[in-house]
Amino acid sequence: GSTKTAPAGTRTDRLRRLSGALAMLCLGVAMLLPALMATYWWLTPAEALFRRAGLGLAPPAALGLTVRFAGFSLAMIPLAALVLGLMSARRCFASFAAGRIFSAEAARGLRGFALWVGISALLKPIAGAALSLLLGAASPEPTRSLVLSVGSDMLLALLFAAIVAIIASVLAEAAEIAAENEQFV
Repeated sequence: GSTKTAPAGTRTDRLRRLSGALAMLCLGVAMLLPALMATYWWLTPAEALFRRAGLGLAPPAALGLTVRFAGFSLAMIPLAALVLGLMSARRCFASFAAGRIFSAEAARGLRGFALWVGISALLKPIAGAALSLLLGAASPEPTRSLVLSVGSDMLLALLFAAIVAIIASVLAEAAEIAAENEQFV
């Protein structure tokens, strides 16, 4: 059977529309994630917070506002890096939506996304360890429990970041070639 491909103009228009939608989605998710994290730390029962932190300690009957705010602040460290990554991805997709596909701006946005996702993955176990210390100290029987968790999700995030960084380097190279070709026309 034969396969039909859409005309170049139609493909480009579709790419621009999808890129514009993704740019808006990146912005929306970047704004939503901190709000969801704040809600989590404000509403989640102490028992669930302790369990999620990997602590087998008895939680206090109520977790004070100071501990909740400190926990939120620690949890925001890797999440802030992820938010910065989403804002970089937004710049990349906004460039695509504007028709600047092979541009240094798009490559920088994609590279920034990869960098911040990698940083977020590396910060997550450190923030988790700090959270375990914070919550351990808030236990009715205070202890210095340090839980360091490195899982496959961190390794996959680092692999993903490395793959995207390589793709960003390829895009940067394509942008350079496109800029050189424009000078000859």
